[in-house]
Amino acid sequence: MKKVLFFAISLLSTTMYAFAQPRPNGRVYRVALFVPSGAELLDFAGPGEAFTQAPGFEVYLVSLSEEPIRSQGFMTITPNYSYKNCPRPDIILIPGGGTGRIINEPEAIDWVKQHYDNGGIVLTVCTGASVAAKAGLLEGKKATTYHASFDYVKGYCSDCELLRNTRYVDNGRIITTAGISAGIDGALHLISRIKGQDVAEEAARNMEYDKWAPNEGLMNYENTFIRYVKQHGPEKAGQKYRNELAAGAGTLFFAGEMKNLAAEMSAAGEYEKAAQVLEFCAGHYPGEAIIYNQLRAVYALAGKPVPPTPEDFMEAALQGKAEEVSALYEKAKEAFPGWILFEESRMNWVGYQLLAKGEVKSAIDIFKLNADAYPASWNVYDSLAEGYMNDEQWDKARKYYLKSLELNPDNDNARKMMAKIEER
Repeated sequence: MKKVLFFAISLLSTTMYAFAQPRPNGRVYRVALFVPSGAELLDFAGPGEAFTQAPGFEVYLVSLSEEPIRSQGFMTITPNYSYKNCPRPDIILIPGGGTGRIINEPEAIDWVKQHYDNGGIVLTVCTGASVAAKAGLLEGKKATTYHASFDYVKGYCSDCELLRNTRYVDNGRIITTAGISAGIDGALHLISRIKGQDVAEEAARNMEYDKWAPNEGLMNYENTFIRYVKQHGPEKAGQKYRNELAAGAGTLFFAGEMKNLAAEMSAAGEYEKAAQVLEFCAGHYPGEAIIYNQLRAVYALAGKPVPPTPEDFMEAALQGKAEEVSALYEKAKEAFPGWILFEESRMNWVGYQLLAKGEVKSAIDIFKLNADAYPASWNVYDSLAEGYMNDEQWDKARKYYLKSLELNPDNDNARKMMAKIEER
């Protein structure tokens, strides 16, 4: 009977793998796609795809209400939230099509304006620029929109210069793009600023999108902190901006902006400067594995010792060499203290690959390694508990599900699996 119950638990466990996928390493940015009925499908689906292909972005659909909306006259879509009850976004994306519905709702315009005034980013696609204009975000700025809608958008701003033949215009926290497919370019550009050009390029590759030309847009903005770092170095910048940095580096720069500066320096052969910039950035953006991946490459170019790559760990783990991976990890951890040696999500995926092949003990060892590397993550303990459950080590499974719940009381998966354990 016990075996039958365990088989049932195992089947349920397999279906729950989605719950155990870890959060991306580093800062996660919330992207609200603000989509009214009548919105152009690619205006929001294209950028939404780009953001979901990059690590560190959480995307959800917001509308004027939670009622289903229509796009392109044939697709019915149910929003995740209304703008009145959605999680607070870091980025609001406003597509073209149906924009009059937003413009005619003063509370919705106020929501966009307050978001911007409180430091949030607004990205518009096509005639979505009319909403930004109505909110007063384009006054005194250059912008762009769909090629046939210049007069329409101009009607909502008294002092904005609309540019033709421009894929996007970046004014810092308000970015406008031309029509439809140009929204993908704007999203990739913003991903580059926030997470780095390398991350944006990987997202474009994952999308099979080979039309992106980063320099086709207008960068009508310069980050003064990045400029100071470029001129004087990160140490002096840290001294000059000491108070602002103490309050949070996010108000001064994105990790991607520093990574892109380091890439520029590295391309010029200034490897030491590039390493200093990345080391400074890592100190203010803890947990960003993407910084260490780039730093490893810069160290190699500078002729410095480097730790193993994430691929080194993964390949050995997938071969079932759990002891070899642990030894490699301990050695690298000692030689490179503070480094993020591999992403939690990638090592977690390896563990589940091993579980799927029936290599349960190796999977447990990999999950334990992940828990050592990411002790503050509720997901690593959820996965470790699942490994022990597959090995019928019920007490240890219960122990780590409880640890997961301690870190994240909202982990319903842990509660469900513990209930199944009790029923066995």
